[in-house]
Amino acid sequence: MLLLALLVLGTRPAQASHLLGGEMSYRYLDATGPAATPFRYEITLTLYSNGLYTNANPNGIAAPPVSAPIDIYNRTTGARIGSYNFNRTAPTPTNTNLPPPIAPPVPQGCAVSGPSQPFYLCKYVQTVNLPVSFDGYYAVYSVSARNNTLTNINNPSGGTGGNVPLTLYVSMAPPLIYNRSPVFSDTAVAIVCQNDTTITLNNAFDPDGDRLVYSFGTPYGFLSSNTTFPPLPQPVPYYPAYNAANPFGTGAGNFATINASTGIAKYGARNIGLYVVAVDVSEYRTINGVEVLIGTTRRDLQLVVSTCPPTTPPVLPTPVITPRNYTIEEGQSLSIPITATQASSNHPLVLTVNSALLDGSGPFNTTFNGSTGVVQAGNLTGTATATGNGSVSGTFIYNSACGQARTTPYDLGVTVKDNGCGGKLASDIFRVTVTRAAGPNAINGPATVCDPATVRTYTAAGPVPASYRWRITGGTITSGQGTNTVQVTWASANTTGTLSLKGVSTYGCLSDSVVKTVDIRPLPALTAVAAAPSICQGTSTTLTVTGVAGLTYTWTGGGINSTGTTVTVSPTATTTYTVTGTDGTCSITATVTVTVTPPPTANAGPDVVVCPSPVGAPGPTVQIGTAAVTGFTYSWSPATGLSSASVAQPTVTLPNTTGAPITQTYTLTVSSGPNCLSTDAVVVTVNPAAVADAGPARSTCSGVASAAIGTPALAGYTYSWSPATGLSSASVAQPTVTLPNTTGAPITQTY
Repeated sequence: MLLLALLVLGTRPAQASHLLGGEMSYRYLDATGPAATPFRYEITLTLYSNGLYTNANPNGIAAPPVSAPIDIYNRTTGARIGSYNFNRTAPTPTNTNLPPPIAPPVPQGCAVSGPSQPFYLCKYVQTVNLPVSFDGYYAVYSVSARNNTLTNINNPSGGTGGNVPLTLYVSMAPPLIYNRSPVFSDTAVAIVCQNDTTITLNNAFDPDGDRLVYSFGTPYGFLSSNTTFPPLPQPVPYYPAYNAANPFGTGAGNFATINASTGIAKYGARNIGLYVVAVDVSEYRTINGVEVLIGTTRRDLQLVVSTCPPTTPPVLPTPVITPRNYTIEEGQSLSIPITATQASSNHPLVLTVNSALLDGSGPFNTTFNGSTGVVQAGNLTGTATATGNGSVSGTFIYNSACGQARTTPYDLGVTVKDNGCGGKLASDIFRVTVTRAAGPNAINGPATVCDPATVRTYTAAGPVPASYRWRITGGTITSGQGTNTVQVTWASANTTGTLSLKGVSTYGCLSDSVVKTVDIRPLPALTAVAAAPSICQGTSTTLTVTGVAGLTYTWTGGGINSTGTTVTVSPTATTTYTVTGTDGTCSITATVTVTVTPPPTANAGPDVVVCPSPVGAPGPTVQIGTAAVTGFTYSWSPATGLSSASVAQPTVTLPNTTGAPITQTYTLTVSSGPNCLSTDAVVVTVNPAAVADAGPARSTCSGVASAAIGTPALAGYTYSWSPATGLSSASVAQPTVTLPNTTGAPITQTY
């Protein structure tokens, strides 16, 4: 109850030990927590503790805290989600049988004067279940338990009460951004030699491969509020002449610089003491083509400035001799021999390489000096060492494997420490960039397929690997697998197909995938018809097309250019028309042929006049029309008196029982195809039967003109007498007869 009350009041009170600094990290686990708080995060707090402060023993080492209070805040609302009490996981859960504290060893006979700062490296690890937050969370640790014998930080209590505040926090990405924060590779407590340049590492490893940027920050003191976050904690109160940029003070010989890319820090201090420094490492990730800040991890540390014996520091080989940056392709091996020397000294040297690649029995096949590395509990990096006197050497060997490429390099934190009298060290960062196997970066070929049955060709573009690996969905690779060009037949049942390609390197590693999405949109067949597929020359017909909705059409052929669904055409010869339908991307065609037949010539022949048949006999017969033409059909109307109404030259037989001429008009229709015909007419006249009347027999005297013979003439008749002997005229209806008779008996003449 008392503890809870203290938590509510604000910054936690002084703990049972003095803190030299610390850092926080986290990793997202999964979403398998309770329904209200499904998102599980593992949070790690690291504290450097130099034990319980008492008036009787102000510099004594005592038990470090067995638990640590941590608050979680919603980064969207700023509201506190909950308070947690993390139990210590290292060096031991309790203070029973604690191992000795960590202290820089001083060789026998050496005199290193200055503050002594042995410490416990305490770890507090716990999994918490959190509710949804689209912007993420803050995990905050805040106590008034910082070491109160600091040179650059003011003690607000003005005494030895141990209530100098220390606040650590880590900004946690939301669950949608799967992330694990960077973890520092080495411990934070270090000795800086007075009036000398000391190089230390603040390098961190990011398991997600995010780009890391290192910088100095202002250490945090009192927590501004314990109910909302932000506001951010208040900066620590510096003594005059000290600040975050000048943690050792101003003036010549005091400096602090940090490499933003590697975290290598260089320190110089003129005065012995304990100094607080804060190092921030910010992680950046490219999301949707834009690099964004994922979060920042804070390291709060104390540096001990001591007087070191005048000893030349160890020297690592220059970058010209041993480069600091290496680039290999995944699957390739790398060997880096590293040798450090110390001039005019036979001191024992320890060459230490710290890297995530030295993961012991982990997936990386890496050794240094024959060791695969030792990974301490809770660390992401491992270490391996080599030793020597005056000179030390070791070879870093990395046999990379497929899948180990990443955009950010793997760092090797290399430290050479003089374990003899002097304690000098040299540090540097070696970087190994593992690139993805080179491979194609594009696929050339049609992105839209309108006729899936047609074989399509696709070709890889970009860097050329040793071989190629193609995969397809929605179609079939018919040939070319393993080469840079494949033949593909797409399935018409699909609307979308994908073709993916990876290169295969000489080391057997796959390059990044390049994917081409193909729009498969076969159009159903068009139907094109003619209202009259066969027409007579000089006439028209209508063409019509039907297809799926949304198409636009274009007609071509026979000199037309139309965009309607129907078109009227008047070809002069048999013509095939093409109609093309398109949806704007794909097109489909259909054809329709209109057969044109030349018009026939109908010839019924000349008009004819006939006489009737004798009484009792059929009428007179006459032939009408003209000779038949092959391919034509004939039709006469009416059929009266015709021998056939469907031949080219029928015969006509018509009686005439009247006394006057009769006429009959016959119409001939000649067809050379459907709707292709012509007509003509012929008139047949049948005159009435002629009536011959020579009159009564006559008697006359010789030499005396007789009366006329015959009967009066009829209109329209012609007359002919035979013989003409004695006649006044042989061609009139009533000639007169004059005949001599010189005999003694009567003579008779028949006309």
